[in-house]
Amino acid sequence: MMMVREKDVVREKILSAAMKVFSTYGYFRAPIHYIAKEAGVSKGLIFWYFRSKEELIMEIAARSLPLQPVNSCLSKNLQGKELLECVGKGYMDKYRDPVHRGLLLHTMALGNTYPKIAENIRKLCEEKTSILAEKVFGEASTETRIAIRTFLGGLM
Repeated sequence: MMMVREKDVVREKILSAAMKVFSTYGYFRAPIHYIAKEAGVSKGLIFWYFRSKEELIMEIAARSLPLQPVNSCLSKNLQGKELLECVGKGYMDKYRDPVHRGLLLHTMALGNTYPKIAENIRKLCEEKTSILAEKVFGEASTETRIAIRTFLGGLM
């Protein structure tokens, strides 16, 4: 059991270092050896946890999104204005941190360099946008999804 916890600690240490490095250099320009140095591990150990740089980027890109604040608010069964207020507060709290803010901007620019990752991120965002639209407006029409995207964009 202890070994599993150690693996989780090392994995989180690598992810935390990757967040800092990717936030500073972007996904494309950040070499793995910078992440290894920041985490205090070998480059090979990073590839033991993540089969490729793309896999590591996917994990960090997903963490850069406002999924945690949105999921937290959705779990409270809020509706309408209260849900938007909760999401807005969670969003502002998360992106007050310059590392998270930088990662979000780099994630939004992934499209040309990592189209597969960008597509996965788009799907995640579309799913959450539809759920929010349904909870706020009672339907997930094109118009209500656009309203939710506008709200989230305004928070940036």
